[in-house]
Amino acid sequence: MADNRKSEMEAVLRKQRAAHHQMRPEPMALRKDRIERAMKLLKDHGDDLCKVMAADFGNRSPHQSMITDIAGTVNFGKYCLKHMDKWARPDRRHVQFPLGLLGAKAEVRYEPKGVVGILSPWNFPVNLSFGPLMQIFAAGNRAMIKPSEFTEKTSLLTKELVEEYFTPDECAVFTGGPEVAATFSELPFDHLIFTGSTA
Repeated sequence: MADNRKSEMEAVLRKQRAAHHQMRPEPMALRKDRIERAMKLLKDHGDDLCKVMAADFGNRSPHQSMITDIAGTVNFGKYCLKHMDKWARPDRRHVQFPLGLLGAKAEVRYEPKGVVGILSPWNFPVNLSFGPLMQIFAAGNRAMIKPSEFTEKTSLLTKELVEEYFTPDECAVFTGGPEVAATFSELPFDHLIFTGSTA
């Protein structure tokens, strides 16, 4: 793979990490806005995404894709919006005697990790990219996505749409073959979500 692709991915990772640190902690309203934009992307372009999935698969029903990849993922976004305030709330913990007598309090705080990579597979190309993305946004993180090269048309449309709905420091998509995936997986993400073959 050309060094410029690696440099491009590293530059986006640096930009996302810098934006994450500058905004930390990401306000809940901004997290919700990102999920709502992801849902709007899917609703506005669901038919187009189903058409390119049908072209990539050769025989997959657009109706099936609408159920599994579009409607199911939008509903998951709604689920995240409904529960994320609760997920982000600190959990009180018991403090050992005699610390409680001295006024000590304890809690677990849930902090965003930073930049999360998504390596998504071919079988449900929209659901397995955007489902994790909803969770990443709910947790106050940024995301970089490497979709499967086996669903090339879907991956290219996903890239175009993400560029339309998000700034590169919020979410970015990188298309390409196994060499791009290998380089992507070696980036120093704060977390990597991976579905697929360990090879």
